[in-house]
Amino acid sequence: IAVTVDAILRGVECAVTAPNHKITEPTTFHRIVTPSAASERLLDIAYEVTLQRLLDNKLSGEEACRSEAARKREKWGSIPAFVVATVSGMGDQSSGASEEDSYKELPYAPPTTIRQMEDYASACASIQNLLLSLHSEGLGSKWATGPVIRTPAFRDLIGCEQKDMVVGLIMVGWPKRLPRMRRRRELEGDVLRDIDYDE
Repeated sequence: IAVTVDAILRGVECAVTAPNHKITEPTTFHRIVTPSAASERLLDIAYEVTLQRLLDNKLSGEEACRSEAARKREKWGSIPAFVVATVSGMGDQSSGASEEDSYKELPYAPPTTIRQMEDYASACASIQNLLLSLHSEGLGSKWATGPVIRTPAFRDLIGCEQKDMVVGLIMVGWPKRLPRMRRRRELEGDVLRDIDYDE
């Protein structure tokens, strides 16, 4: 665990070098190490959100839904650490929150101003720097943006302010195997195009 904690610290040192217009430094990283009270709460949230979505979508019976939600909880429980990236100064991110159901997904509130777009882009660049740093140390990571991070319960766990947007939940651990890079587009000529301009 100590190796993972130190690697995350070094990763965040790399993350904060991402460009941000007007030096707003909009991104904050929140670290959750397993096992801890915070990681147990995160696992509970993942279970409840998964269960509710499965039941709402009526994909199978209640027992099967509970089993699938428990499987997700167990899978997440094997992850050594999580890092949550938030960006401040966004629009109201908790509009539509229900006191009765803290596991219900909140409506999406995207950036609406140039400054918010720049800060969101900076947060994404910061996350990429973090992922590259973790990769350089042999750690595996996954940048998740699913429904768990868009619930009042998750926002409460992280301590989000009303105008903090959760950009991603990064799962950090040691990979069992290295995934094979799959590319849909050709690098040269498709992803990278040379511009020839003649006047």
